[in-house]
Amino acid sequence: MTSPKSFSCCICRLFSRTLTSEASPRKTTSLAAYGLSSRQLKQLLPSNFAAVPPPPPLNNDILVEILWRLPAKSLLRLQCVCKSWRALISDSHFVMKHLIHAAATCSTNNSLTLFLSSTRLYSIVSVGLDKDHVHVANRELDLPVKIPDILMTRIVGSCNGLICLQVNYTNIVIWNPCTGHSKLLPKPSSLLSGFLFFGFGYDSTTDDYKVIRGSRTALSKETVVEVFSLRTNSWWRSRNKDHGHGYVCLNGKGCFFNGALYWVELQWAGGPRPIGSRILSFDLAEEKFQGTVSLPYLDKEENCVFAGIGVSRNSLFVYSDPMGSDLRIWVMKEYRVRESWAEPIEIYLDQILPEEVDESFLRPLCILESGEVLLGYNRNILVLYNPKGKTFRSIAIGTQSDVTIYMETLISPATGRGSDV
Repeated sequence: MTSPKSFSCCICRLFSRTLTSEASPRKTTSLAAYGLSSRQLKQLLPSNFAAVPPPPPLNNDILVEILWRLPAKSLLRLQCVCKSWRALISDSHFVMKHLIHAAATCSTNNSLTLFLSSTRLYSIVSVGLDKDHVHVANRELDLPVKIPDILMTRIVGSCNGLICLQVNYTNIVIWNPCTGHSKLLPKPSSLLSGFLFFGFGYDSTTDDYKVIRGSRTALSKETVVEVFSLRTNSWWRSRNKDHGHGYVCLNGKGCFFNGALYWVELQWAGGPRPIGSRILSFDLAEEKFQGTVSLPYLDKEENCVFAGIGVSRNSLFVYSDPMGSDLRIWVMKEYRVRESWAEPIEIYLDQILPEEVDESFLRPLCILESGEVLLGYNRNILVLYNPKGKTFRSIAIGTQSDVTIYMETLISPATGRGSDV
């Protein structure tokens, strides 16, 4: 077995042949060189990132440039090489540079990583994709926080390699499955009731990770929102009669995008099905609800209610509540521009299991660079749909009750910055 020190020597020998003198140790790399848009960088970095001093220079600055390009798992092993490497890899500036590179890599390579949860099982599924085959690798995990008698788990959200979980209703955990470190949050002041909505995301204006819990009761028409700040390690609670948006009826997990959490709000009229819908957002910096985002234009004759919202390839997408035999997905090409909604992707449910159409639960998770759509089907099956060939490929079957896209990073769940050492 190769020791960490001998491995580091191999790295030095390998890259000393490929790097040229063009890479001056004092040269500053432009953020645009990482292949990310300014909006993506804004979501990943604190607003004062440029003012954060870099770590002290090491004897071999070229080696430093090599290290932050390595996968997070490799860097965790390389912390054992020496004290200076350990200090560097846990440094906040280094961790941020690694995060930018990881985000750029995730958006361009031909694979994705999913985090799955069920009552007692947590696992990472890495999916490698090519033209004809799907390569799946599973890795089972144990929740590091000791919580007895786990009856229910729910993914509150995923952001920058951190997973936020709700366990047994009252326990909320922020966890980095890559590093294995976690933080059990202090319990909120009260148990919410009514329509429950929740979410997890990053506020770049204060370099802070925030957890949102909210409810709205039909009788009082009062919305209660609780916000947890990782920086202050505390909750605060607000009450608003209508938040300026009339009767708000949110439910379930919000998706994080561009500094805000988004939900599809369903509108009811007493019947078994909703009669309308709209997108509502909660700004993490302002910590309040903002204006709605325009939905795709539909002819008045179309009987369609938008059932959910997601993020894929740096774009929002919404999908319909299938009232007939198909599911439709619209992608917003330009943020908050109504005319930029693309023509919908149509998925016919009877192409999966015709005998179970009426009882099917189908939820889009993401849209890949290839145009294929990753779907959660009946809560325990993951499938890929090819719109061009109108074909499905099953990639995972198990007992997962919730799924989220995951990126391996070194971000600490305790501080939101450098990794725990």
